[in-house]
Amino acid sequence: MPETRAFVHATTAKAVAGWLAELGDTGVVAIDTETTGWDPYSDRLLAVQVSAGPERPVLVLDAANVDPRALGGLCGDPAVLKVFHHGAFDLRFLAAAGVEVVRVADTMLAQQLLDGGEKTPAGVGLAGIASYRLGVDLDKSVRATFGPGVRALSEAQLRYAADDAWATWGVFDQQWRELVGHGLTRVAKLEFGALPVLAGMQLRGVAFDAARWESVVGGLETELPALADAAQAALVTDDSPRDLFGPTPINLDSPEQVLAALARVGIDVPSTREHFLRDHADHPAAAAFLRWRQVHKITSNWGGDWAHRVRHPATGRVHADWRQVVGAGRIACSDPNLTQVPKEARYRACFGGADGSAHVVADYSQQELRILAAVSGDEALAEVFRSGGDLHRTTAAMVYSCAEEDVAVAQRAAAKQLNFGLMYGMGAPGFARATGMPLDRARETMARYFAAFPRVAAWLAETEATARRSGRVRTPLGRIRHLGGDTSFATLARNAPIQGAGADMTKLAMVEVEQRLAARLGGRDGHAVRPHGLVLVIHDELVVEAAADDAAEVAALVEEGMVVAARQILGDIPAAVDVAIRPRWGALDD
Repeated sequence: MPETRAFVHATTAKAVAGWLAELGDTGVVAIDTETTGWDPYSDRLLAVQVSAGPERPVLVLDAANVDPRALGGLCGDPAVLKVFHHGAFDLRFLAAAGVEVVRVADTMLAQQLLDGGEKTPAGVGLAGIASYRLGVDLDKSVRATFGPGVRALSEAQLRYAADDAWATWGVFDQQWRELVGHGLTRVAKLEFGALPVLAGMQLRGVAFDAARWESVVGGLETELPALADAAQAALVTDDSPRDLFGPTPINLDSPEQVLAALARVGIDVPSTREHFLRDHADHPAAAAFLRWRQVHKITSNWGGDWAHRVRHPATGRVHADWRQVVGAGRIACSDPNLTQVPKEARYRACFGGADGSAHVVADYSQQELRILAAVSGDEALAEVFRSGGDLHRTTAAMVYSCAEEDVAVAQRAAAKQLNFGLMYGMGAPGFARATGMPLDRARETMARYFAAFPRVAAWLAETEATARRSGRVRTPLGRIRHLGGDTSFATLARNAPIQGAGADMTKLAMVEVEQRLAARLGGRDGHAVRPHGLVLVIHDELVVEAAADDAAEVAALVEEGMVVAARQILGDIPAAVDVAIRPRWGALDD
């Protein structure tokens, strides 16, 4: 990076206004921020940098001397594209400072789309991408000097700040041309549109009842020793290993020891994974072990002081770290991972409950199966959804050649296994194991299924064949997933387009819902993020916090937004959205 890279250190609002006045009709700027830390509720914004391209000096707004809202006109101008790198971070700090940013792009997200799920030597950090694309070295060691004690920015810090914004502009200039060339512009615009929504959701956080959580999980921690004793007793036989004190205790965390103990009680399974043990859930030993492991997992992951660690001291809410693109495009989160909160209502009822608020919980019904109908073009499968029937019952009637009213419970269960399993590469042995059928009968049932839905069979075969030739698959919006040499190639080839399309649909829904809520709820309570709005995205489920008096109207807006979003993926296959209004994420049981 040349040491003469020009920048303007703006310590007055007049200097900022002068720089902005010279922008003219610039259509793209890059924006970066420097802060004293990672938390917009406890750390300070030190600088906001804006680059309008290589021909102009970078503006470095000194936030200690100039209100960042001096950039409000630029940030709120829909005619100007604002490019960030890892913009979820910058947008949260800008929002906390009262700056709303509209029409954004992000070089990290762009690179993830271009990489298609592959890890590359350049990675997705700005320094690696800038080195690869621009041939410059960004000295990231300077970042460590932006601590809580910083009052005045040094020359080295100012230059570091300016260089990051300059590099972001140059990187995106290259990336956009590649996004166009690879047919990724539609999905890129989707990701860029979802970015402010996700950043706002993280800043807003979700209400959390820590006392209730500790009561629920604490009860399980008390119960755990008795469950461990019950599992030990159920796994003991006459030929169990013994010592002077009796049967040698089994290490319940050791798959090898548990498998050996299960074999001694007559349960022959290849591993202790739950789906294998569920086939033997009526056996006392398997049932006792499964119960112990379920409780042990919950108490290990969510017990102890977890509730206090995740509750933000300033807001009393949980602000998870949401990651926008993982794997086939799904949203994930960590610190804490709210997508893994147990599904039982007693756990989810610990989220929410703020005075005067309600939660609208909405999820797509059979999202991936509807996507399968849309992408495969199978008219028989599509007609099931158009008629509003029970997919699994209708499938069973077609497969077993009987009237729907005559479908037995076991037949519907087998059809459900087929509907969901075939997308994930389930073969006849897996189907036989899941249903308890003999292998020959499982093969026959699968053959009937594909005869009933011939385009599904053709699409699965064609998708896998295309993936083997090109090494990649695409979603309907063009998202690419490179499959590489993954050992689960066939499974990924089938389910990555479906999972990716589901991720696309959910993100489209986030944007559509946010637009409707913005129009309806309006005010932002001093921040650029409304106090009510989207608080959780769990796979195909959206959770929106709303004022209790507005909940019914908000529920209608959420459902409308999700249905409109689905049309971009499903076409004429109707979407179904299940909507509930309740005080908390999970239904209260008391």
